Amino acid sequence: VHGSLKCDSPAEVFTLLKASDFVTHDLCHSFDHCGGSARKRPEQFTLVLRRWHSLNESNEFRVFVRDSQLIAVSQRHTSFFFEHLQDEKEVEDIHRAIAVFFQEQVLGRFAPSRFAFDVYVDIAPRRRVWLVDFSPWGPTTDACLFDWDELAELEAPASPELASFQTVRNEADCRGKVESYHRVPLELAQLNSGEGLNELLANADRVLKQKEQEGSKS
Repeated sequence: VHGSLKCDSPAEVFTLLKASDFVTHDLCHSFDHCGGSARKRPEQFTLVLRRWHSLNESNEFRVFVRDSQLIAVSQRHTSFFFEHLQDEKEVEDIHRAIAVFFQEQVLGRFAPSRFAFDVYVDIAPRRRVWLVDFSPWGPTTDACLFDWDELAELEAPASPELASFQTVRNEADCRGKVESYHRVPLELAQLNSGEGLNELLANADRVLKQKEQEGSKS
């Protein structure tokens, strides 16, 4: 409801799953970029539900790990400009907290050497870091303020605290929400192609003529 993924009943969960093309991708294509035996889909999938928390979007960050090294951090929600993320001291404190969390809680605990993970960082003075999600390394994961070619070529920093850290610098640099594409009817989302537009107009014209015929018969 209103763009939120919050569900209060099993029926809402099932409705959300049925309407999500992200779920369709994960079930049918999540192993497309894997090689060898890793490409084989599991015989069963597990549905994992998480307790809902309302989070301050300005405190969410996506962290990129390549060859078991933290190489980049990005503001998670790139469609917003957050004034406090322009403060150098604030960013340094957040960066340091994420680096420490990576070294103490993530590094060496997972088999893949390349992945992305999302964190939530409490405001000062606590600065506690919470793990929110894990994502595969590659184009199926949003690179946020980077792109995947850039991430593949970034020089590994001497320490996690020196990793590249990107935030939206001003209102003009805000990017559109990727999720917005998935919140409109498929017909409208396909309007970026001429064929999609022509088909939509033809359908609208057909419906209009049908209504006119029904009106003349009554």
